Amino acid sequence: MTDCSIPVPTGARSASSAIRSRRAPRGAVAAGMAALVLGALAGCSDASGGKADPTAGATRKAAAPVRLPVPDGFATETGWSTSASPEATDVEPGSSGFPLVAVAPKRGLVIQAAADGSRVRAFSLASGKTEWTFTPKALTSARTGVFVQESKAGEKVVLARQGKTSGSGLNASHRTTTIDVIAADSASKATADHHLVLEAPDDTAASFTATDSGFLVGPVTGGVHDKAVAIDAATGAQRAVQTKTLTVSGCGSGSCTVQASPAFATAQGVVSAFQQQDGCDQWAGGGTPCTYGFQVGDAWTSTSVAPSDMHVGIPLAVTGQYLVAAWHTSDTQTDPPALSDTKKTTLAVHDLATGKIKAQVSCTSAEGLTLQPGSAQSSTRLSPSGDFLVSGQAGFDLATGRGHCFTSTTSTKGIDLTAVADDGTAYGIVHAVDDTEATSLYGRLPIAQDGTDTPERDSARVSVRTGTAKALPAAAEVPMYVAADGHGVFRTRDVVAVYPAS
Repeated sequence: MTDCSIPVPTGARSASSAIRSRRAPRGAVAAGMAALVLGALAGCSDASGGKADPTAGATRKAAAPVRLPVPDGFATETGWSTSASPEATDVEPGSSGFPLVAVAPKRGLVIQAAADGSRVRAFSLASGKTEWTFTPKALTSARTGVFVQESKAGEKVVLARQGKTSGSGLNASHRTTTIDVIAADSASKATADHHLVLEAPDDTAASFTATDSGFLVGPVTGGVHDKAVAIDAATGAQRAVQTKTLTVSGCGSGSCTVQASPAFATAQGVVSAFQQQDGCDQWAGGGTPCTYGFQVGDAWTSTSVAPSDMHVGIPLAVTGQYLVAAWHTSDTQTDPPALSDTKKTTLAVHDLATGKIKAQVSCTSAEGLTLQPGSAQSSTRLSPSGDFLVSGQAGFDLATGRGHCFTSTTSTKGIDLTAVADDGTAYGIVHAVDDTEATSLYGRLPIAQDGTDTPERDSARVSVRTGTAKALPAAAEVPMYVAADGHGVFRTRDVVAVYPAS
């Protein structure tokens, strides 16, 4: 059994706050903290004397957790921590990328995958105890993502890998994508309920597009797939989905025929996004407005639920029984729709099954942020009770139907939200625009660049009830999840840490 718990000497908290560089919730730990972590791990080995991988860290009650600089309200002197690997750079902005840490909220588990996909380990969120491990079939040069999905059969862990077969014997090595589905309530030595192998052309890089109730595999362009494979985590069934022709009512002043491309999958079916190409004024010169919209499975189409006089609807994310969409009046089709300071954008929470609007708010932004299908998926979260929802730079009180904007103004910066607690307290990182395509997408959480230092990020705490926001102390980490009992899950470049409420 491997023990990779990392005790922290006195003064580590102040050192890490002063000198580290990070991105949250997937950020880099301070150079001082990283050196401490790596030094502690250098002597970490298994019973056979081999070096331990970052998912192999079992915690010991006597060992103190790594004390990251976090907001008030979390007890960093207790809880637990384990080492982590940096996550791979996502080359397809708008997809779900390659996260190595996920949370199974109903089972109360933190799921961690090794960067090479060689192992998955499930820890008890509250205690840090290893509940189960899973060792998949080997792939070489693997890029790995781990996701949690809710199905009728309970929570499922999806291990998605891109890599190459070994090419042993007479068999030539070739690129492949594998999907392993593991039950979250597995026994200590977990096995896959389903193991799927998807052959990948050598010139095509597949992306993973995941919600908490659906999974697509396929190349992504502009937030949509020309064609993809939809995976049912409950049954392991896979089916091809691709761009389809639809006749949609409510386009401008009448119906129109559009090409709808799959954006992401949900419990209600695949959400397909479309743009009207014919029978409208693409240059906004006073003719019939062009329509952007989407269809949710066979259940409903955006044009039937659009707010009055709004012809642009972009599906941003899905969580639980809700779909979040951005709406505004007609745009020209020479530029993608954007959240900007020139016109208000209505951000709405829809019932996923019916399309009915449950909450909404109108926002502007001093920064021009592109609204793209699925772009806010990584920053969309429900509180454990389901009373509050955060998505991108907006938060919603679902009981009252009201929302608040945390977007930028001429005097304040925008806040990309990462987690929300049951009392409506939410956390986020201050949006910093750089030269990457990902940061120009609305709702896109920053992803740490593999093997490089990233700029230090400011962070904030907000109230979804009142709309107030407060900057946190410099270099404070923010949680990627807050449990009903107050435990916060923090993920940096080198550490996964869970602290109880103080």
